[in-house]
Amino acid sequence: MSEVKTFDILVAGGGMIGSAVALGLSRQGWQVALVEGADHETLVRAPEPAATVADFEPRVSAISVASQRLLEQLGVWSEVTAGRHCPYQTMTVWDGDGTGRIQFEAAELQARALGTIVENRSIVRALFRALEQSPVELIEGASITGCRRSSGSYALELEDGQSLSAGLVVGCDGANSRLRQWVGLPTREWDYDQQAIVCTVQTSQSHRFTAWQRFSMTGPLAFLPLLPESGSEHFCSIVWSQDTDEARRLMALEDTEFAAELEQAIERELGTVQAVSKRFAFPLRQRHAKDYIAPGFALVGDAAHTIHPLAGQGANLGFGDVRTLLDELSRARKAGLGPADELVLARYQRRRKGENLTMMAAMEGFKQLFGRDELPVRWLRNTGLRWLNQLGPVKNRIAAEAMGLNG
Repeated sequence: MSEVKTFDILVAGGGMIGSAVALGLSRQGWQVALVEGADHETLVRAPEPAATVADFEPRVSAISVASQRLLEQLGVWSEVTAGRHCPYQTMTVWDGDGTGRIQFEAAELQARALGTIVENRSIVRALFRALEQSPVELIEGASITGCRRSSGSYALELEDGQSLSAGLVVGCDGANSRLRQWVGLPTREWDYDQQAIVCTVQTSQSHRFTAWQRFSMTGPLAFLPLLPESGSEHFCSIVWSQDTDEARRLMALEDTEFAAELEQAIERELGTVQAVSKRFAFPLRQRHAKDYIAPGFALVGDAAHTIHPLAGQGANLGFGDVRTLLDELSRARKAGLGPADELVLARYQRRRKGENLTMMAAMEGFKQLFGRDELPVRWLRNTGLRWLNQLGPVKNRIAAEAMGLNG
């Protein structure tokens, strides 16, 4: 029987969210271990310069100003921006089945950018390089095979035979969290019967540092600007959410056929689509844990909630969880409380659950609004978009909320 290693806090899952949690908690003085199934070399490997669509990672995030501030506080944002990243100054959203259009401008908010498009692996790499210089014990390349609670602490069993124990376990192991299931935290969830097609494209016209989103009856299409080392403004990451049957049809097309469909779907706002990378399709499912906490346990990020990608807020909601958990555990440490104090965890849940549910309800409302073809509904949404676009203060307040400038 292997010796049990004991810590204050165990963080399970070393993606963007779990790595940020572990780094932030360590900075507060907690004894932290981070368990991640991938190997170290994969996590810190620097990408090759991007010259073609195949050189970008397909998964990107639109990092809000609030999430950027968190990464700055953790000391990693400068390394993220030393690599490929693309701030965007404008967001244009329109109804493909009507005439409604709204445009958000960073300049109207006295901001440098509305957000920054970053490949997920760039954020993970920056966080892991900071973790290398921290007291966090990195346990990589080993999956968690068991979880049990006894005598006021959790014990995690790893596939390599290691045993770990801590007063608090933070589950950051993704949408299909095994820890959430083992601990017995149920979820409310439903299938959208949609898939999100993700890839990188090259266009004949500049993206103009604009995030483009067109809504249609069968789902939204987003073109998110990318900026390679060369400075070319002709690369975008796309997220095309479509009903499952339509997504399967699009995935089966040849690249030239898919590019032609994309051009039509985005109404040739960026000219022709000249190149398309390998495509990936992900089933879309809304999921929300009824509780984020249990005695000695907390869920963070996708393990607690997943939403439709139509507004690109999934990563930012996760980083919002990180900010709140770090805040509550910092207060606990200063007050001489343990990390698993039930009032501390209850405050974390109370602060995050309402905000996340509000965002999820808003995204579901958008999806339903743009997914209906009745004439009164079409008139309402198009009139509403045009009306809102003319109301600068109201429109800018919405943008500021999404950026986290009001928090």
